[in-house]
Amino acid sequence: MRLNAIQLLINSSIMMSNLFIPIFATELHASGTQIGIIGACYGAALFLSTYIFSRASDNYPPKTLLYAGFLSSSITFFIQMYAYDPVSLAIFRAMAGFSAGIYPAVLMLYVYNLKRSIGKFSSFMPLGWALGNLLAGVIAVIWEIFAVASLLFALSFLLTLTLPQTEAGTRKKTDFFSLELLKKNWNIYFGFFLRQIGANGVWLIFPLYLAGLGANKFWIGIIYMLNPSLQFFIMRRLDRFKNSFLIHTGDMLSVVAFLVLIPLTIYYQAILGLALIAFSYSFLFVGSTNELLKNNDEKGAAAGLLNSSIAFASILGSLIGGIIFEKYGFHAVLASGAFFALIGYVVMLLADRSRIPEKSS
Repeated sequence: MRLNAIQLLINSSIMMSNLFIPIFATELHASGTQIGIIGACYGAALFLSTYIFSRASDNYPPKTLLYAGFLSSSITFFIQMYAYDPVSLAIFRAMAGFSAGIYPAVLMLYVYNLKRSIGKFSSFMPLGWALGNLLAGVIAVIWEIFAVASLLFALSFLLTLTLPQTEAGTRKKTDFFSLELLKKNWNIYFGFFLRQIGANGVWLIFPLYLAGLGANKFWIGIIYMLNPSLQFFIMRRLDRFKNSFLIHTGDMLSVVAFLVLIPLTIYYQAILGLALIAFSYSFLFVGSTNELLKNNDEKGAAAGLLNSSIAFASILGSLIGGIIFEKYGFHAVLASGAFFALIGYVVMLLADRSRIPEKSS
């Protein structure tokens, strides 16, 4: 229960902090490309941090890393309110991204070692996103949003103090860069990475897209809440399905979802597309995570590399989305989201087919 509460709180904090960054950036007179760079700074720091600490999660006591992640996040998410131009916002976002990358792999490994359901634990991640979106929409004041986000991380730290101390996952010496892990699971990492490039480009501009369709900050928060709210219920029921089915279906639903968002004429028409995205991401995340944890000895590192691929995709996705938005507008960004998801599906499909002869031999 305490782990679920922590998962809920930290993801609420992240989402409420992230939601209005594009709008905040435009208020600081950032261009479309600069908005992309700000998103890329967050993603780059998150990528570096998740990679470093996913490797560490197999060798160090989990609570030590959780303490570091939650305390540093409480500080860095708070100071975002002091951004005064696009450059300072990019710097503060990078600091927040690095802090937010310390703990994800540790939490996942902690839950796995306790033999808890990955799907049910993961479901509290989107529930946190939903709560964060709602809180951001209700508060609607940038500095207050950052202050509440900081408080939620502080509460997570206090809850962590009550968790039992456990040993590290494998206590085996690993190389900082595990080429073997990447080669073994390249199709999962690369397929998810491609899908997330498109998705991050879409999420970068989507609050601005909804605002252009008539939504105020309250309704942006409400609409954003739909996707993760559905994910909470969907993820809890996916452990019984084959991982390959979940991954393939998730990719194809992503293609359809991004295309459905293109012809909107008013903000509430986004509901269908966001519902499809809820199914697609739930399928992809649970299927990919379960597959990595099941088939790898270095479980923390394997799951952490998935978080790293997601973070790395946010770098490229933010840059690509910002540039496309500035040159070609909203619809082109949404179309690019569908394109990258389709390529991700093709990668997974070809990888699965190439392995059929190996199983029959």
